[in-house]
Amino acid sequence: MQKYVIALYIRLSIEDYKYDSLSIENQSLVLHEYAASMPEALNAEIMEFIDNGYSGTNFERPQVQKLIELVRANQIDCIIVKDFSRFGRNSIETGYFIERVFPLFHTRFISISDDFDSSKFKGDTGGMDVAFKYLISEYYSRDMSIKTKSAKYAKMQRGEYQSKICPYGYRKSADGRMEPDPEAAAVVQLIFQLAAEGINATAITRELFRRSIPTPGQYKAAHGNHTHDISRCHGIWSTSTILRILEDERYTGVYVIGKRAVLEVGGTRSRLKDRESWYIIPDHHPAIVEKAAATRCA
Repeated sequence: MQKYVIALYIRLSIEDYKYDSLSIENQSLVLHEYAASMPEALNAEIMEFIDNGYSGTNFERPQVQKLIELVRANQIDCIIVKDFSRFGRNSIETGYFIERVFPLFHTRFISISDDFDSSKFKGDTGGMDVAFKYLISEYYSRDMSIKTKSAKYAKMQRGEYQSKICPYGYRKSADGRMEPDPEAAAVVQLIFQLAAEGINATAITRELFRRSIPTPGQYKAAHGNHTHDISRCHGIWSTSTILRILEDERYTGVYVIGKRAVLEVGGTRSRLKDRESWYIIPDHHPAIVEKAAATRCA
């Protein structure tokens, strides 16, 4: 006799990370407790599918795609989610799977918080209550996304929203904004000047060492910031640091944020986004080098 297979689907987006009740651990606990209370769980196989760091506005998620493939292969008898929004915030696509695809393959769908169990709606979709929950979830997602982005963009335009850590050459002023750090800013200007003269990054590192100019890590350590391991640098700048400085638009007074997207909530892996998706604010803070000079060095 084939085992009854229960799939527990968990999704956590970057925006959900602030709510403990939506954490992966809490969702998993709720789903496992519910599954254990089902009569079918006695001889059932429990499978967990987790999409960590993915929005629910579309179904381009690896684990939900894997789950749907197993449904279409008639290998899933029941799917359990904490609420409709965990499975998806797009009302049309979510409704399509719950009302069309899953019934076709005799897959039961349970949303715990919504008190929805498709086995109770044979030949029915759950009525207007379910339809409204789809729409509420979708519009909530859109509204929150727009409000969050608008608030951040407004703060950035006013110069209020920025990283806690300033790039080398800058420091935080009394009001928390970025201002040039005279000593380090002079080094940044020297790097751009040498690059403008046609000197490559490797030769620049040698020149900085010849002048006994501390590396950014050494400079921070000398000013009480010991977050970097400088035990092995021996005062030698790396070419990657030089190239990073020469490519950083912030030295021209432009503020750039949102260049990378986190791949996994709570993780450190990220990907570079398309430039069109970046937040770029000109004249955000005092420039250390002129834009024309930076362009010549790029």
